[in-house]
Amino acid sequence: MGRKVAKVAVVSICAVLMTALDNVAGFPARADDPRTAIYSGVNQLREACGVLGDDPRLTAAAERHANDMLRNGVNGHIGSDGSSPQARITDAGYRSRYSGEIVFWGTGSAASTSTALDMWMQSPPHRAIILNCAYTAGGFATAWDGNKMTAVGDFAA
Repeated sequence: MGRKVAKVAVVSICAVLMTALDNVAGFPARADDPRTAIYSGVNQLREACGVLGDDPRLTAAAERHANDMLRNGVNGHIGSDGSSPQARITDAGYRSRYSGEIVFWGTGSAASTSTALDMWMQSPPHRAIILNCAYTAGGFATAWDGNKMTAVGDFAA
């Protein structure tokens, strides 16, 4: 009986450590669970519009900006290199005259996908982008440094 308890404890500790190491090692944005949670959450909010196509070019543009926000302290839509959302989307290979971007950063307990979704829906400009049925494709990314999370969503038609 004692061995079973010890094995369960070791497995539990390993699971916790793997999760913690994944969060710390996951500095660059990537298509991970938070990105998927944001994509799913946005699609649930846009239920009347239908599902956004998950476009890898828009995801690349979102990853570029999420990483820039985290690494360089950018807090807005203009990148540390002066790039605009449209420039990043075009640089990633997506051609559209009609696009929008939503950004978020949070620290501590506010560094979560649910907080990002809530904040976007409380912001009239971000809410308008999310609920705009003219947008048919999207790309989402998150970046995390252990305390701060950034999230970016790029939308296009």
